[in-house]
Amino acid sequence: MKTLVVVYSRTGNTLSVAKRIAGELEADLEVIEDKTNRKGAFGFLRSGYESLRKKIPPIAEPKHNPDDYELFIIGTPIWAGRMSSPVRAYLMRFRGQLRKVAFFATSAGGDHGKALAEMVELAAAEPLATVEITFGQIKKGETEPLKSFIETVRSKC
Repeated sequence: MKTLVVVYSRTGNTLSVAKRIAGELEADLEVIEDKTNRKGAFGFLRSGYESLRKKIPPIAEPKHNPDDYELFIIGTPIWAGRMSSPVRAYLMRFRGQLRKVAFFATSAGGDHGKALAEMVELAAAEPLATVEITFGQIKKGETEPLKSFIETVRSKC
């Protein structure tokens, strides 16, 4: 099944997870290019504000055409308890076009339920699998949740 891993990452943590998933599943990788400056403390605060207010920021034209893929694995960092606004923009743009989906979220502390539920709503598709990964798990090399997620996706395709 032709797979596209779609990710936004402000700091690189979420991108590192996306690269691992793409490598394991031999999938293409689409990094959402945000047109908003998110550098420094002001960028951090803007990011949280946009997520809480469910803003839709401008993003660059994707490099991969969703029509060419059957499965989409979409990853987001958690900002203020919500998905990142660039991922929201991507999901809004392709709402109803993503046939099969799976979602992952990364954060400092976990509890990604609201973000994952909103991703399901915006994608208009029930996910094959979801996983929550904390930065602590990434730094410690705890791979079991991610391995389980990848195996679940494989088994359902």
